[in-house]
Amino acid sequence: MSEITIVSAYFDIGRKNWKGLKRDNNKYLEYFKFWARINNNIIVYTIPELVDDVLLIRKNFGLLNKTKVIAITDVTKCEKEIYIRMKKVAENKIFQTFHFHKEIKHPESWSLDYNYITSLKSYFVYKAVSDFNLEGIVAWLDFGFNHGGNLGLVDKNDFNFTWNYNFSNKIHLFAYQKININRPIFDIIRNLDTYIMGGIMIAPANLWQDFYHLSKQSILSLIRCGFCDDDQTIALMCYYEKPELFEIHNVDYWFDGIKKFGGEHFKTDTAKKIINKPYKYYRYRARILLGDGHYTLAWKFLKKYLITKIKG
Repeated sequence: MSEITIVSAYFDIGRKNWKGLKRDNNKYLEYFKFWARINNNIIVYTIPELVDDVLLIRKNFGLLNKTKVIAITDVTKCEKEIYIRMKKVAENKIFQTFHFHKEIKHPESWSLDYNYITSLKSYFVYKAVSDFNLEGIVAWLDFGFNHGGNLGLVDKNDFNFTWNYNFSNKIHLFAYQKININRPIFDIIRNLDTYIMGGIMIAPANLWQDFYHLSKQSILSLIRCGFCDDDQTIALMCYYEKPELFEIHNVDYWFDGIKKFGGEHFKTDTAKKIINKPYKYYRYRARILLGDGHYTLAWKFLKKYLITKIKG
């Protein structure tokens, strides 16, 4: 059982100006500092202005020798063709009005930069695997993972350990809710629904190339259909395409990807449970069917909605 290498990235997409969800660079550095005492090797891609800050945080934990920080001046050039084509989609008025909900808490419905940056997760891990000849298990972990303790892992000192686990030779994804393979992607996008947790993804080094290529093809497939979306939908599409490469873990908490797989010692706030609300989907289906004149089916979904919501 070998030590897990962690890859992460952070780029400023202007969240300091997002009403109700303001997070500037300093806030994300605070988030990173909470988990940065983890003893594993970490590779971080970020803007030049934050390289020294990231290195200093790790140095203060005595982990500078296990840290690589790579500056990227213009992240839009990492996948330039995708960025240009995604920009055209994001500016299309039809796409902008496609979603049933369009609000600040759903940036995948309106933010080009959010969708582009989150879609690069497998790109950065594959780049790290290639550039640094990584072997063994490699994990993506969001730079803001656990939001400084606000998502359930409450004691920062618990991260002072070496994370390892005997993962199978698959790409490991963590699901908010049981995946419905019969539900088409456009329907998931329109309702801004999610299945896969994007904050943590794990795979043997040799499978990150497959994941990256699957992700890129999934992004391009969406673009050709006039859509763009975030990493969670992209990961789901990858699973749809090659399910044999993946192992899906259904989780109850945001932190289960590490807590249940090598981090059993973590102290947690169990009030931070992910609340899956299937009744929202039933309400959504009832509304669609009603609008299309399918009143009998609409009533069936409406009854499911009312029963599920009452049960909580």
